[in-house]
Amino acid sequence: MNKLTATLGAALMLVSSGVLADHGPQQHSYGAQQGGYEYGRVIDVRPIYREVEVSSPVRECYEVPVYHTERHHKSAGGMLAGGIIGGIIGHQIGDGSGQKIATAVGTLVGAQIGHEAINGHHDHATREVVAYRKHCETVHRVSYEQVIDGYDVTYKYRGKRYHVRMPYDPGKRIKLRVEVSPVF
Repeated sequence: MNKLTATLGAALMLVSSGVLADHGPQQHSYGAQQGGYEYGRVIDVRPIYREVEVSSPVRECYEVPVYHTERHHKSAGGMLAGGIIGGIIGHQIGDGSGQKIATAVGTLVGAQIGHEAINGHHDHATREVVAYRKHCETVHRVSYEQVIDGYDVTYKYRGKRYHVRMPYDPGKRIKLRVEVSPVF
């Protein structure tokens, strides 16, 4: 901007020295500068972009396997049915006291067979079960966006082209501060 001020100041000094020469003697305050504003015509404006990182919170949910042990309850129904069937079969064998012993043994063997048929051959009464539970969490998704960081402006002032970077779009014309310094 200092080059522009110096160039404009020098140009105006040349122009104003000719104007001052025609008006006769002037009083000058040698320490002061005179200045004003003029406008240049904007020829081109181009936005300058920069990329910025944008972080957005997003809620994500998914199913998580949860393992737990389930107690297996034994059923007495198999033992009861097996005992009845074994007793009936044992009762068919022998006479008298032998029949009573065969009925008792048939009942016990049938109860054992019925128990194992319904409850399995395992002594442990637990099993592992898998269930699924919904789990949610907030994560941050990163994306990138283009934002305007300023404007490259080309304008014309008194027949010459100039270029400047500005934080805003100046529109059709640009305001210029012109300073005039006396020539000694």
